[in-house]
Parts: sequence; structure tokens; C-alpha cells
Amino acid sequence: MTPIALILMVTYYVGLALALVVAALSIYALVEAARASSYAYQSAFKRTKGFWVGVTAAATVFSVLMVWQSLTIGGGSIFLQLIAATAVGVFLADVRPAVAVRRR
Repeated sequence: MTPIALILMVTYYVGLALALVVAALSIYALVEAARASSYAYQSAFKRTKGFWVGVTAAATVFSVLMVWQSLTIGGGSIFLQLIAATAVGVFLADVRPAVAVRRR
């Protein structure tokens, strides 16, 4: 195997792994955003439930499309994956803990 072929193979599998991780996190974030009540978002002084469900749903759609693109074409858009990962990361790091306290 030539070094170029090895680099291309490693790049493909790293991109696929990144797409799968972002897709799994975005699906988890979508489920968590939908589980909380609207009152929990209001009492935590966060944006509305519809806003966060919409953001995480859009991130889920883009990340699942990037997995599909990685599997069929051979490479997804890293830029779209980073946007989806950032949106999901903000929800999971900031909004979810604040809403989870008020969910109980």
C-alpha cells in the first residue's frame, strides 16, 4: 500500500468516525430537548423549547446527512459537521443542565 493510499484511507475513516459521533450526539440532544417541558426552559431563563428543538433537529438532519454522504460519496462536509457539533455542544453543556434541574 502506498503512503498516499494509506493517508486517504485514514482520512476517510477519521471523517466517518467524526460524522458518526456528531450524529449520535445530535440525536441524543434532540431527544433531551424534546423531553423537557416548556416551563423548564422558562424557569431556567433559556430560549424557548421550540427554539432548542429546532436547533437540535437541524443539527440532527445535517449530521445524519453527513454520515450518509461519508458512506456513499466518501467524504462529508467538515464545516457542516462543526456547525452541528457546536449547536449540539451548546445545548448539552449549557441548556440541558439548567433545564434538567427544573425537570424534576
